[in-house]
Amino acid sequence: MSLLAFHDAIPGYLEDRDDQLWVRLAVYGLQPDALYVRIEPDNEEYLVPMVADGHQGTWHFYTALIDKSQHIEQTEYLFKLVWSQGSSWLGAAGVEPHMPRNIHMYRYSHDRRLPTWSGAQVFYQVFPERFAQGDAHLKPQPGEYRYLNRTDIVIKQWGDEPDPRTGGFEFFGGDLIGVYNKLDYLQQRLGVTALYLNPVFESQSSHKYDTVDYFNVDPHFGGNRALQQLIEGIHLRGMRVVLDAVINHTSALHPWFQAALAGDARQRAKYVFGVDNEYASWKNHHSLPTLDFANADVQADMITGPDSVIRHWLQAPYNIDGWRMDVIHMIGEGPGAKNNAHYVRTLRAVIKAENSEALLLGEHFFEASSWLQGDQEDCAMNYFGFGHPVRAFLAGLDIAHHPIELSATQFARWLREARARISFDHQLLQFNQLDSHDTPRFLTMVQNDRALLQVAIGFLMTYIGTPCLYYGTEIGLVGAQDPDCRRCFPWDERQWDNELLDFCQRWIGYRKAFTALSAGALIDLYAEQDAMVFARISDHEQCLIVLNRGAACELQFELNLPGSDAPWQRVDADGDLQMIGLDCQVGAPDKSLQLWSRQISANDSVAART
Repeated sequence: MSLLAFHDAIPGYLEDRDDQLWVRLAVYGLQPDALYVRIEPDNEEYLVPMVADGHQGTWHFYTALIDKSQHIEQTEYLFKLVWSQGSSWLGAAGVEPHMPRNIHMYRYSHDRRLPTWSGAQVFYQVFPERFAQGDAHLKPQPGEYRYLNRTDIVIKQWGDEPDPRTGGFEFFGGDLIGVYNKLDYLQQRLGVTALYLNPVFESQSSHKYDTVDYFNVDPHFGGNRALQQLIEGIHLRGMRVVLDAVINHTSALHPWFQAALAGDARQRAKYVFGVDNEYASWKNHHSLPTLDFANADVQADMITGPDSVIRHWLQAPYNIDGWRMDVIHMIGEGPGAKNNAHYVRTLRAVIKAENSEALLLGEHFFEASSWLQGDQEDCAMNYFGFGHPVRAFLAGLDIAHHPIELSATQFARWLREARARISFDHQLLQFNQLDSHDTPRFLTMVQNDRALLQVAIGFLMTYIGTPCLYYGTEIGLVGAQDPDCRRCFPWDERQWDNELLDFCQRWIGYRKAFTALSAGALIDLYAEQDAMVFARISDHEQCLIVLNRGAACELQFELNLPGSDAPWQRVDADGDLQMIGLDCQVGAPDKSLQLWSRQISANDSVAART
């Protein structure tokens, strides 16, 4: 039977009451004879009856108190609805005719040390060596050193194109003083509220993912004082900053590794050596030897010690707001990732001990659900649940750059199944990006189709999770695979796509203006062929998003979002939203994304088709 019901962990539908959770379910139309919340507080099934709790029109509400699970870090639950002629189940992935898989149970994390500030941000990713030059004297000089003691570094002029043959050791002169000097642009003109910086610590490469000294900012970026000044400037503006940590491996030039090669047994024990001085390294890149976290010194130096790398930058005078952990899923014992979960839990405990609101963001190029179950990461770089499907749907490319065809129906299902595997709180924090320093520029992936890029940016700003723009996206920067995606930011405004910049400014503004976009539940309403419609809903606000990647069309769908008779307002432009009862009709121009909103009374309830 067709079922129309709603639940999510927004205010009014879930409350934490110490050892119990209060949950609320909304059901439309024909009401069931009995309703239950299914839980497993001790790995055994319990069906907790729900009781009626009023109605609004043809929507009826039911509530129950359920016990929290004591043996795991979160409480998992489902809803069972029973009629005389059959039954249905409601889980995080929607309605199913049979009991859903455990991965699609609703889940509530008991660890409330979540950085709720993060979901309200619009992040901006800065690759320091290519963003802005603040002090020309800091730029490396020709012949200053040989990369890995083997190859002369390459010095280039700002704006030259990166060369794939020398990309890792060519330098254009970007630094942290340059970032500081552009804070007005970032905050006041563009409107972003937080920065994520690629690695800044001492290294011989331009990307800095091969750390030589974890306690000193690279002198070519301005050293520790430049970072301190930048962070102070960011915080004075009410903005946030997250740094990038690479603790799975070091540079082959790190003093530990150099001493290990020279025969120092204690330093050698920090790495994974075999016979004839062979050693484990990140993806077999010998310049990046892997650290062995079975070694107590490595654990203390990187994470647990009072003067560890992780603690150092969270403390004064730096006080960073969080860490983005490079290849966090690879950290472990021996040559692989043995006991990885243990070390990520330890990492979480240390970070939260220093600052309970600090962000722990993990890098995963693929699915990260198992790291997002309440006891490890706050969020992941959401390639699997956002980047991959958006690239597939709008650019026709998978993550390996192979062609892929995805309908709106398949796109919506991919997104829904990905977010259903983690709690609502973690969904809000997932770090969503269209592109990054590790991928081609999105504008390049859509073959310079600005209209499709605008659709993608609008979607980034309205989808559940925390949006992050890669530097230069807003002014039309292009680039193929690394290192081409790491071009210099062109500060000559004559080279900017100012219409695109205006578009980004507006949609960042919408994201910040409507709390439903940063804190609301997501409801799928329509998905066929090239078009998708979804809603973001909170207890006082509703937003409707209409996305179309193809030719202009008329969309018809059922819009059942109770909230008095408050009218819908087109936010991004003029337009008509025609409604007859629950039936809704809206025109979708070619390659467009529309945003509608309405305010509702605090006494009105939220419910929608799942």
